[in-house]
Amino acid sequence: MRLLLDEMHSPTVARALQKAGHDVHAVSNDPLLRGMADAKLLQFAAETSRAIVTENVPDFAVLASQWAANATPHAGIVYTNPNRFNRNTSAYPANLIAALDQFLRQPPVEGHNWVWWLQPPP
Repeated sequence: MRLLLDEMHSPTVARALQKAGHDVHAVSNDPLLRGMADAKLLQFAAETSRAIVTENVPDFAVLASQWAANATPHAGIVYTNPNRFNRNTSAYPANLIAALDQFLRQPPVEGHNWVWWLQPPP
């Protein structure tokens, strides 16, 4: 599974996961993707077979519904809760890195058009 980290998440997450052997791209590291509208970002993720990792649930939930209604496939959406992966705490980004590493090593979902709420590791 390949991931695209939405720009609210630190590029440190992508670098750490890349070092662990995962294919993860950070929007914040790509000048062509930074500031891109959510619909275009989901389109890019779909075209590059990447599940998007975001905490922007309101916008991406609407997009996921629209894509499902139109039978348009995407590679998946991983939602992160800002309370569980709080960027203002010392636990971040290590807690997100650990959760995504576990998710990538043992994907609980597969196929297209899935949505998953990421949980911190126990």
